[in-house]
Amino acid sequence: MISFFIPIKKNSKRVKNKSTRRIGKFKLGLTEIKILHLKKLKNILKKDNRLPKMEFIISTDCEKVKKYVKKNPWLKLHNRTRALATDDCLDKLIKEVPKICLGKFILWTHVTSPCFNEFCYKNFLLEFLKNIKKCDSAFSANLVGTFVLNDKYKWISHDITKKKWPRTQDLKKLFSVNSAAFIAKRSIYTKMNDRLGKKPFPIISEKWSGFDIDNMEDFDFYQRKLI
Repeated sequence: MISFFIPIKKNSKRVKNKSTRRIGKFKLGLTEIKILHLKKLKNILKKDNRLPKMEFIISTDCEKVKKYVKKNPWLKLHNRTRALATDDCLDKLIKEVPKICLGKFILWTHVTSPCFNEFCYKNFLLEFLKNIKKCDSAFSANLVGTFVLNDKYKWISHDITKKKWPRTQDLKKLFSVNSAAFIAKRSIYTKMNDRLGKKPFPIISEKWSGFDIDNMEDFDFYQRKLI
C-alpha cells in the first residue's frame, strides 16, 4: 500500500491563510483543489491495476480543513499538534509520519503544488515503481537545462576548460527539487528520519506541473492562470 501524506498548516508567513485562501470558485482554495486532484486519482485507481492500494492522510491544525476533511470519509484526518505546526518542525513531523501512515511506501505531497494533478501523480508513481530496483526513494524534479554558477563564481553546469559555452543539451544533468512529491520506503522514515534515502531518483515533472506557491506573487500568478 502507498500512503499519501498531505501536511496542511493553518498559519503561513509569506501569504496569510495560504492553504485555505479562496481562489476563484474554490472557497477553501489550494486545499480544496488538491483534495479534488486526489479524489480523481482515487477514481483512476479503480480502473488501473498497475497501482497498489492507497490511503490518503491529511495532517492539519486548521479547523476549516478538519471540517472539510470530515465531509470526505475516504480521507483520514491527523490532528496536528502545535509542536508539529511551527515554522521549523519538519524533522519532528518526519518522525511522526510512519506512526500515522500504514503503507509500505509514503508519498509526501503539498497543497501548494496545485498544478500537480491526478495524472501527474499517476505518472510519478508508475515511474517510481518502474525504477524501484535501482532506487530507494524518488522526488518530483525540474531539469536545470541552463548555465549554472555557484557562489564561488565557479560553473557547475559544465567544464569551462573543455568548452566555455557548450550547447545546452551538452551541459551536465542537474535536477532541482520542486517539492510537488516525495516518495520513499517506509523504512527510510523509521531508520533515517528523512523523506528521501541514499539513492533518490529524480522524476522530471511536466512543464509547469511542479510550480510551487511560495509567496504572494506566486499566489496571484496562479489565481490569474486559473481564472
